[in-house]
Amino acid sequence: MSWLERGWLVQALRALLVYGWYLTRQRELSAAGALEGQQGLVLLGWEMLLLILVTVAAGLVVHILCVILSVATGQESASGLEDERDKLIEARAMVTGFTMTGLGFMAAVLALWQGWGAVWAINLMLLGMVAADVCVNLIKFVRYWRGD
Repeated sequence: MSWLERGWLVQALRALLVYGWYLTRQRELSAAGALEGQQGLVLLGWEMLLLILVTVAAGLVVHILCVILSVATGQESASGLEDERDKLIEARAMVTGFTMTGLGFMAAVLALWQGWGAVWAINLMLLGMVAADVCVNLIKFVRYWRGD
């Protein structure tokens, strides 16, 4: 297994861990009543911004480490890290990711239509994005492993 394949698995794990951290914070804020009313939406906006920043930073760190380890161990050359098959696998996985993100958005719209609160709707949309992130990385790993 190459470091790039390991990287995709670690990226999926990273998404789950960061989302778990976010849910823990949401549970604590909800139990304290901090997500009630207009101030709650402002706080939720800050929490989502923080989630995005942590997710991106962790993703970059994991990707950079996997590329460095891949080149340092001699599994890949710096010039040959991505070929046409990798680009095709990436494109196929991204289609699934966009679909799942869209489903999360539709779930949020349906939740609002059913009278659920904005906090629930936003978290449903976010769940779709996290599911997309995890699935994209797992799909890339499986397709690469199978040789698709």
